Amino acid sequence: MIVLLVLGIVLLAYAAIQGVVHHQVRWVPIVVGLLLTISMGFGVRHAQGQHFLMSEVPLTKTQKIQPAVTVNGFHLITTEQGAENRLRYTYKTNDKTYQTLTQQAKAEVVAGKKASLKTTVMTYQANSTWRRFLLLGQDTLEKGTTTYKLTLPEGWYVVPANKVDDLQKMVQDNENQLANQVRDEINKEVTAKVKADKDFIDDKAGQDKLKNNVVKKVTADSNKQLKVDMINQIAQWQKNN
Repeated sequence: MIVLLVLGIVLLAYAAIQGVVHHQVRWVPIVVGLLLTISMGFGVRHAQGQHFLMSEVPLTKTQKIQPAVTVNGFHLITTEQGAENRLRYTYKTNDKTYQTLTQQAKAEVVAGKKASLKTTVMTYQANSTWRRFLLLGQDTLEKGTTTYKLTLPEGWYVVPANKVDDLQKMVQDNENQLANQVRDEINKEVTAKVKADKDFIDDKAGQDKLKNNVVKKVTADSNKQLKVDMINQIAQWQKNN
């Protein structure tokens, strides 16, 4: 367009010179020059901002991802506030930590069978010889918005990065309480057995078996409740976001 714009200006200048020197009106160069100058001037003005004469060509890349951190079997993708009030997602690939961009980027999270990140960069290209000629002197390839699509399977969650410590504390508190819960339950079960059968107080094998069963049951129940509490807490954070 710049070339044709210059050509239009040259034609107008030529017509003006002819008019001054030879006192002749050259309508053909005037008309053609005006058309080229106006149309190409409009095109140059809007080419960059509106991708004039360019076609949308999306470039897509899909990669397997790993969680940014794992807490009690919960695979976590963490988020932070980024540019333009958008969330920046942190994840790992080949054990290296990466983050998504936020400026001119959008992200969505969907459920799926395998954890992956699909990145789509929208580009604008002049995909013909004529269009490249018209855009001579200007960019013929421009980058637009970036779109991220995070696919997360069951057991994967998205949480704010500053809340990971809270989840780890929930796990630690549960472990700290577990010993007391096991002890109290063992005392309760042994007392009940002795009341029902006084010989049980001398039954070391029976006591050991009872203790093992209590440890398994209390631990399983405690871990089950912990997972429910963690899921509810994550859901609350996501709701607040």
